[in-house]
Amino acid sequence: MVAMLGITDIGISTGAYAELPLAQALERIAELAPFAEICSWGQHSLVDPGNARAIAQIGLPFSVHGPIAHDGSGGGFWGKHRAVRDMHHRHMAAAAELGASLYVVHPDPHVRQRLRNPAAAAIFDHALEELRVLQSETGVHVVVENLPFSWLSRYTVPADLHLEGLGLALDVGHAAIEAMLGHWLMVPAKELHHLHLHDNHGHNSADSHLALGAGVIDAAPALAVARAAGATIVLEHKCGADVLSSLEYLRDRGLLLPGSAHDGAGDAAIREEEASERG
Repeated sequence: MVAMLGITDIGISTGAYAELPLAQALERIAELAPFAEICSWGQHSLVDPGNARAIAQIGLPFSVHGPIAHDGSGGGFWGKHRAVRDMHHRHMAAAAELGASLYVVHPDPHVRQRLRNPAAAAIFDHALEELRVLQSETGVHVVVENLPFSWLSRYTVPADLHLEGLGLALDVGHAAIEAMLGHWLMVPAKELHHLHLHDNHGHNSADSHLALGAGVIDAAPALAVARAAGATIVLEHKCGADVLSSLEYLRDRGLLLPGSAHDGAGDAAIREEEASERG
């Protein structure tokens, strides 16, 4: 098992190391963070037996980001077919067996529909009920992530929140794109279970998942709200270099928990990782 440095209370998504086999991605994360969020698709899929063995061997605590179904769990595809539900059931069952702390779901990505149509709203509500059933069947807590782009999703503002037994995974970047971050941070603490942290250029910008400090988002209020709620926090980036930049940003601004700043071993790991990123 790779020794964990206990650097901070913030986990790291395997999406930053998507080009690596899951075992190697988890080893990278274990050098920098106390837990991982496994993106259960591509070569990090939990239904791959080799990945299950890697998770057990490395022993790093983890949450799971479920596969993104581009027809959408909240669109007509969910209501008419069982493929999306069955897909999540397989990944959630694997997550439960492997000891995942929670399971993140995108409720309705890339669904072009009449969002104010009552029928569309009913389908979305049915999707949430299906997720409650899966939560009960697998025993894995489901958290639903807010999405960007109001023309594509019903789940972009807090008024859309009807979780009733599910939790909220607040994606800070997605909220900023909709200019709704301040509103999302006022959601009751009992609803907020998980936080995705990254940066972008704000209202109507691209969902770029930049390193913290590379855009316009102030991470401090989101961290304060998440910690007060007891929510887990994950850096969600597209490359390892941005993970390192975000950790440095948080450390330099005193946004890591007291006593959790990088010690000498942690700094050495970061320098080694930076050298690897430079090539």
